[in-house]
Amino acid sequence: MRTATLPFAFPLEAAEILRRRSFILTRLCAQDDGFCTIPVQGIGEDTLAEMLRLYDECFLSGYLKRAMGCLRVTLSARLISSAGKFLCTRGMLKQIKSAEIRMSGDFLTRLDEGPFQLNGLSVATPQEAFLVVFEHELCHALETALYGQTGHSARFLSLAKGLFGHTAMRHSLPTRRQEAARDGLVVGSRVCFPYRESMLGGVVTYIGKQATVMVPDARGEYRDRRGQRYTKYRVPLDHLKKNP
Repeated sequence: MRTATLPFAFPLEAAEILRRRSFILTRLCAQDDGFCTIPVQGIGEDTLAEMLRLYDECFLSGYLKRAMGCLRVTLSARLISSAGKFLCTRGMLKQIKSAEIRMSGDFLTRLDEGPFQLNGLSVATPQEAFLVVFEHELCHALETALYGQTGHSARFLSLAKGLFGHTAMRHSLPTRRQEAARDGLVVGSRVCFPYRESMLGGVVTYIGKQATVMVPDARGEYRDRRGQRYTKYRVPLDHLKKNP
C-alpha cells in the first residue's frame, strides 16, 4: 500500500498504537461508569459517539469526519452472530447516504475477565476487546471512504495492521450458538423444559439469546409437511434439558 497517498500517519509503531488505544480507553471509562465495570453494564450513546470521534482524531487525523460525516456507531442487543458489523447505503451516483458501525451489546455484556484473542492481539479486559472489535469495523468504514468498497482483502489487512496492529481477522469469543453447542444443544436437538406446572418437550429450531422450541400440539398454529401441528416457545437456554 502506498502510504504517501493516505491522509494520516501510516504505519504506526506498536508502542504508539498501544499508547493511543490506552488514551482512548481511559477517556471512555472516565466518561461512562457503566462501561468501566466487569462484566460491562452497558455503554451510552454519547460514549459511542465519543469513541468514534477519538479514534478519528487520534488515528486518522479527522479524515473520516471529512470524508464520511454520516458515519455513526450504534449498539444492538439483537446482533448476536458477530461482535460488530459495518453497514452503508448508497444513493444516486453511488454516493454514500448513510454509514453505521453496529456493535453487539450482547457480546459486550457477556464478556468477563480476559485474556481474549482478537484479530491477532491478546487483550486483558472486555473494554479492550470492545475497542479491538470496533477497530476492525472502523477499518471497513475507512477502506470504503478511501477506495469506495471494502472486504477482507490484503489491502484491508494492511490497513488494520498499520493502524491498529491487527495481524488476523479472527477472534476466540464464543457466540451464543457455540456456547450452547458445548452443552450439546444445537438446532435439531430434542429437549424438554419446565412450563408452568408441567414439562414440555420439543425440537430446537433456533438458538440465539433464547432457543426457539417447537412443541407438538394438536391445536398449534404451526404445521409441518406431514400435517403435524406445533406451538412455538421461546425458552432461556439454561432452562433446557437435552433428551437422551
